[in-house]
Order: sequence, then structure tokens, then C-alpha cells
Amino acid sequence: MPTTRLLLVGDEPALKATATAAAANLGVPLDVMPDVDAALAWLLQPAHLCTHVLAPASLSPQRLDALAGMVDEVTSRPTPLLLLGADPEQSQGSSVLAVPQASAAAIEQAVRSLRPFVPAEPPGLTAAMLQTALHGGMIRMRFQPVVSAVTLEPIGLEALARLHHPDLGILHPRHFIQLAADTGQERALTGIAAAATMVELGRIPGLPERHFGINVSLPTLCHAFATERALEMCAAAGLQPDQVAIEVLETEAEPDMHLLGQSVERWRDAGFFVTIDDAGPRLPHWKQLLELPFSSLKLDGALAAASTDADVMAGEIVLAAKRRGLFVIAEGIEDEAALVRMRGLGVDALQGFLFCRPLPARALPIWLRAWRAGHLARPGLTAEAQPAGPRGASAA
Repeated sequence: MPTTRLLLVGDEPALKATATAAAANLGVPLDVMPDVDAALAWLLQPAHLCTHVLAPASLSPQRLDALAGMVDEVTSRPTPLLLLGADPEQSQGSSVLAVPQASAAAIEQAVRSLRPFVPAEPPGLTAAMLQTALHGGMIRMRFQPVVSAVTLEPIGLEALARLHHPDLGILHPRHFIQLAADTGQERALTGIAAAATMVELGRIPGLPERHFGINVSLPTLCHAFATERALEMCAAAGLQPDQVAIEVLETEAEPDMHLLGQSVERWRDAGFFVTIDDAGPRLPHWKQLLELPFSSLKLDGALAAASTDADVMAGEIVLAAKRRGLFVIAEGIEDEAALVRMRGLGVDALQGFLFCRPLPARALPIWLRAWRAGHLARPGLTAEAQPAGPRGASAA
């Protein structure tokens, strides 16, 4: 069981004294960050692990969402965020927990009752719960950087949805994507996530990399008016279509290739990049998709694993995609060995935990500054591992 370690966000003297007393009584270390941005930067460092995050209930909703998202994504174990002096209704499952009394005793009790544990899967959503969540503003976005395979310079982002549910906590796509598809709510989810992406990125200064990928379901991609709606969203956010990559999320085993081809062409004619997502063992018809006018291809993260079968399949897909002139991204890169293998295959870009976990928008410029300044651990660049030939930047 990991050693208990507390992180306090905010240096208001009375709250700091209270947290210090609680930590002393518990016999555990306490780290103090003066504000949310400092805490986000602290949590980016792999060595800075904590088991409980303490924050005042006075945080704005945006700062609370950013902090909750950061704790959910980058800590190595389930880490509750304790809101001191909060109304019980501010709790979100086991992710964000209200501690109504901001006292040392209340903090001690909360920490003792929330020893680190590995949680079971949360109870499943129902269709009605999902509908309420979609129309109740519960969708939040995370953004995972995509880096050049040659230089490791960030060249884009992928937008990933999370559902902040008041009873179930923070839910990842595996908990709600299939339900949305099965209950006819897929298009609503896609539209809400796309709109949230553009709003959240638009609030954040210091993001020169405005190329980003948005996951779009197959039915949404093929909908007659989806392209027009996407163009309206881009205009409202001050974006050009060629700054957006539409990553096609397939939920049909055998799509109508003729209809799909027409839809991809319509999106490309409107100026968007269109990406084949998850090319690999879960996409048996990937060769047929290469016959359609896609702009880029993303390898299934399973192909980053160290195995002969994965290497053979990844090599076949990359070679075929390159012959078609597609920009190729390898995701699921979690160690340097995977980085070297993917570079050896000649992919253009890389994405994975080795570089950065999905982050709330507020943390992106903090990560970017730290990454470029060399303050974060970076995998080595070896000349023999770099791919030969020209590489062009494109949408992530």
C-alpha cells in the first residue's frame, strides 16, 4: 500500500495551518502549492506523487474541473480530491469528495476513511442517466499532445471526453461510448464534445499548436448536415477547418464503404483532415478504408506492444498508408522501446503516456513550457532511430 501523502492547493494561512495540523496528527508529509496552476505544474512531475489532494471549496468551477481532471489523469493511483468546507452536493462519486468542516479533525477523518485502494468498476450508466449528463453540462474534455516522431516537438492535440457525474464520479469513454451508440445518443455526444473542445481551447492562452483531433462517430460523419455544423463551430471559435482532424470512431463492423467514401470526400472538400482511427486488429477492413480519400491514419495503440505479430501488422499498415500519401500517427507509446520501434517503421507522429497523459485544457500551456524547457523527463533522440525521408506537420 502506498505511503499517504497530502497535497494542499492554496496557501491561505488558516487553511494551511489546519492542513499542517492534520498532516502532523496523521504522521504524513504535506506539500503546499499556492494556487491551482502551481498544483497542476507540480502534478506533472512523475516524482511528485500524492494520495489525497486538499482544496478549498471556494475554487471556481473551471479551476475545480481542471484540478479534478488533472488528479484523475496523471496520478498513478486513485487519488480523491477533498473539497474543504464544501456542501455535500459538490461531491462527484469517489473522485471529488466534500468535507463540510474545514478542520484538522475533519481532514484526518476523511483521509483515514479514504486510504488508497483500487476501486471496482463504477456502476453502469443507464440511457436516462446519460441523457441527463449530456444535457446537464457534465461532459469535460481532456487533451493529449501529439509530438513529431523526429524532433518530439508538439504538433497537435487529441480531444478526449470525460463524464463528470455527481454520483458515479469521473467516467472514461469505456463507460459511456457504447451506451451512447446503443441508445441513439452518439451524435448528441459527438456534438457536445466538439463544442466543448473548441470552447475550452479558446479560453487558454499560449497554445500555438491549434491542430487538434476530434473523435467523430461514423453515423455523425455521414450525417448530411454534420459538415455544415462543424464549419459553423470552427467559425465561432476562430478556427480554420484545416486546423481540425476528424478521427473516425467506428461502431459498425462493416460500414457502407460507398457512403463513407462520399462523406470523407465532403469533409475534405470543406477543408478538414479526416483520419482513420485505430487501424489494427480491431479494424479488420483497414485495407478497404485506404481506398477512400482519408488524409491520415492512426495506428491502434495495441500495435505499440512489443511482439512480433504487432510489429508485422504495424509495418504492413504503415507501408500501405505511406504508399497512399497518408500522415501516420502511432498512439499508445508508453516506453522508449515503443518509440524506437515506431520510428523505425517511419511513422510521422507519436502519442502516449511516455510524453504526456491527457490533460485538462488549463494544464496544457504549463506542460508545454515545462516540456520545451526540458523540465520533464524526455526520451532520448538517437540518430539511428530517426526515420529517413521528409516529414510534414499535419493535424493531430
